[in-house]
Amino acid sequence: MKKVLFFLFIANSALAQTDTASGQNLLLIEKEDVVITAPGGMMRAGSSSPTTFQNLDRATLQRNNLGQDLPILLDQTPSVVSTSDAGAGIGYTGIRIRGTDATRINVTMNGVPINDAESQAVFWVNTPDLVSSTQSIQIQRGVGTSTNGSSSFGGQISLQTQTSSSRPFGEAAISVGSFNTFRGNVRAGSGLIKNKFFVEASGSWINSDGYIERAASNLRSWFAQAGYQHKNTQLRLVYFGGREKTYQAWYGVPEEFLKTNRRFNIAGTDFFSKDPAYENETDNYGQDYFQLHFSHALPNKNLQLQAAAFTTLGRGYYEQYKVDANLSNYFDELSGIRSDLVRQRWLSNAFYGATASVGYAKNKLSITGGGLFSQYRGKHFGKVVWTATPNLVDRNRKYYEGNALKTDLNFYAKLNYNLSKRFTLYADLQYRFVDYNSAGDDNSGVVYDVSRNWHFFNPKAGITWQPSADHQVYGSVAIGHREPNRDDIIDAPITPKPERMYNIEAGYRLLSANFPITVNYYMMYYDNQLVLTGRLNDVGNPVKANVPVSYRTGIELSGAYHLVLKQNNASKLVPNNILSIEGNLTYSLNRILEFDEFIYTYDENYTPIDTLTQIITHSNSTIAFSPSVIASLGLTIRPLKGFELSLINKAVSKQYLDNTSNEDRKLKPFYYTNLRASYQLPLQRTDKEIKFTLLCNNIFNSLFENNGYTFSERYTYTDEFNQLQVTPTSTYNYYYPQAGFNFLVGMNVRF
Repeated sequence: MKKVLFFLFIANSALAQTDTASGQNLLLIEKEDVVITAPGGMMRAGSSSPTTFQNLDRATLQRNNLGQDLPILLDQTPSVVSTSDAGAGIGYTGIRIRGTDATRINVTMNGVPINDAESQAVFWVNTPDLVSSTQSIQIQRGVGTSTNGSSSFGGQISLQTQTSSSRPFGEAAISVGSFNTFRGNVRAGSGLIKNKFFVEASGSWINSDGYIERAASNLRSWFAQAGYQHKNTQLRLVYFGGREKTYQAWYGVPEEFLKTNRRFNIAGTDFFSKDPAYENETDNYGQDYFQLHFSHALPNKNLQLQAAAFTTLGRGYYEQYKVDANLSNYFDELSGIRSDLVRQRWLSNAFYGATASVGYAKNKLSITGGGLFSQYRGKHFGKVVWTATPNLVDRNRKYYEGNALKTDLNFYAKLNYNLSKRFTLYADLQYRFVDYNSAGDDNSGVVYDVSRNWHFFNPKAGITWQPSADHQVYGSVAIGHREPNRDDIIDAPITPKPERMYNIEAGYRLLSANFPITVNYYMMYYDNQLVLTGRLNDVGNPVKANVPVSYRTGIELSGAYHLVLKQNNASKLVPNNILSIEGNLTYSLNRILEFDEFIYTYDENYTPIDTLTQIITHSNSTIAFSPSVIASLGLTIRPLKGFELSLINKAVSKQYLDNTSNEDRKLKPFYYTNLRASYQLPLQRTDKEIKFTLLCNNIFNSLFENNGYTFSERYTYTDEFNQLQVTPTSTYNYYYPQAGFNFLVGMNVRF
């Protein structure tokens, strides 16, 4: 019989199967024995990988999907802390894994890099409601397996776009809630046409005022895919993107306002100089992602081939009102002229490239090899688009401009070899070359010319022992490298060094369906780690600095218990799985052996005086934003068919805002509880759905902050004897308060 294989086409068909251990979606046609992974699936950890990972399927992702961003939806996964500038999970949001920030978390969609090449972060606000188009997510912690794009230096998130349906369908979702939140989503698909073609599309729109004052978001997104399949070949075109207009809330709330007005927003006031606040102090950005995936299988040679070409286009700006600005800071010929003004800071970029991979599997051996070539071209520039005195400047003239070109090339090879029925060896080697060139002047007028390149070799090896079907023990060692990002290079007074991390992962998995448990130990030891200093630069991005030696080490526990009734004793009105308890706990130590704190002294023009910089050395201090305890516990009951009620708890211990372990610069421990209720109407057709969901967040109205920043500085002044003096050190803390009790209610209809 001829062997035929395809990718992920028939999600709702009885032929579709999912490898729940690996998180890869597979399709077996006519009971053949050849399967092929989804685009980008070769990058994921498999069921026997000696790495630390968690898989989330579409059903799990959609349980809470009422419009909040992906970091909020992943908040209950192990070692994760999510943040929200606007305080309600819509707009600018962020995620940390094991205390590492977004610039160290590699994100791919179908194996294609999503991280911004220069900042190395992912701005989820640019692609809102991405979860509605996602089939599955794998989260790896630590270095993980080799991947495409920026380095995985604490975690990686692999997203897989939604599979196609064998039947035509339509779907609509709507949700409303606190802070005038509204989210609408529509999806439709053709099903398989002549068993070869399919077309699907979706669109979303989300509006929210936000918890913080004026932190409103107006978000749009779309997703479309079209495909062709014939025998053992598939071609799929994916296009998704988004547009956002978000009132700035990235400055946080000054510490002194937390007790009197914790929703206060300094943005638009030019640091208290303007009253009322400027109405259009907004961030405006759009991104378009194009992906073309090709897949082919050679069953007789035990080979699978994958290739992809991609382009990401981005363009946008943020706008600011400045009071009584010195125009000579913008244009030299306007020396001595001051005026209120409105400025825009722009970013325009193109990111393009190609990936390729090949997989071979026979008997005890499986090998995967591949690589990526990508280039990023970016432009940074600013404009003054309005002045209080008319006709002072040309609104199309640029007052600063810089260009960047970044090339990324990597090759990898992965090997799994079954020594016996119980032991599997794993090896993973990656070479990565990065070349970065950027020149121009920045928004403060400083001229820069950067030309750097790096060669990285990232080896990984491990072993898995599986004494029985339900028990698995694993261990691995890995080395990872990461280059500094644009802000690290341009903002730093000292040229930053690349980072190196040595990662050990060891753990045990109980693979029981009703009582799964994972216990994991990790050690992440760094050379020249770029740690967050607690400061922000003038566009709100964290400032980092190298420290010679630092480490993170800890134990992660995760597990679940599912109470299942025997089928012959269960009522038709009661589901088999009537009770579930799920939870995770991380206990960690996060230390810097020695850290130098720099306290800068400024003159009356806010220019730093290097000779008056104060240096304080700290030993064995805690790494910023690295809580020692992160815990989550959820209880779900299903008393009736289609009805589900969940109580979800999250607790995070204190976090320091910088690396000094100073108790006056910290985030206090916080705890919150969410309540979720859902009911799915019973319908005769299993592919039809009408579902109602109520999500009550922070039901006990806990007032907490999960993010912030700090800085300390001194100033010079002339005393009555005409002597230059220095003020005592002043420290300023800013926080991002999260909403108290709030709710979202939604309905989803599939037909």
